[in-house]
Amino acid sequence: MKTLDMHVTDIVHNSIRAGANLIKIGLVDSDVDNIISISISDNGCGMDKETLEAINKSFFSSRKERKTGMGLALLKFHAGQTGGEFFMDSSLGEGTIVKAVLKKDHIDRQPLGNIPACVTSFICQYQQINFVFDYKSDNLEFSIDSTGVKEVFEGFEINSASVIKSLEEFISQNIT
Repeated sequence: MKTLDMHVTDIVHNSIRAGANLIKIGLVDSDVDNIISISISDNGCGMDKETLEAINKSFFSSRKERKTGMGLALLKFHAGQTGGEFFMDSSLGEGTIVKAVLKKDHIDRQPLGNIPACVTSFICQYQQINFVFDYKSDNLEFSIDSTGVKEVFEGFEINSASVIKSLEEFISQNIT
């Protein structure tokens, strides 16, 4: 995964497969603290302690079509490569939290990628799931909830090109 938005996409897809109907995506971009922090939490099926330990030790996947998963291991690797941290916690029946903190000025930190397009695609594609996106920088805070998006665009096809474009532009303008 070459950009951080690809990690977000991978983890959110894990949450969707886990049956979550609420997925929160947090992004902190701080020059003052010299960090980029990504957090994804969900209310999916969660994992027992053994599964959580297996994920933290190796390339693990609960999917049947392949035995190994690279996404979480790669995010953990990329966070550690920058001198940052990786955290994951889960409770069976309650959900999962994944958080990676990367040193912003480290030469090996991956670029953010297109976070507005990433968030927009989930809101517009998975309409039965409530997505909350929270963004913080040193001088800015922004939050968007897919429930509010659906209200604003009531009467429109939320996955139409015009709504997708408008929503992506709105998010982009509010996090830069």
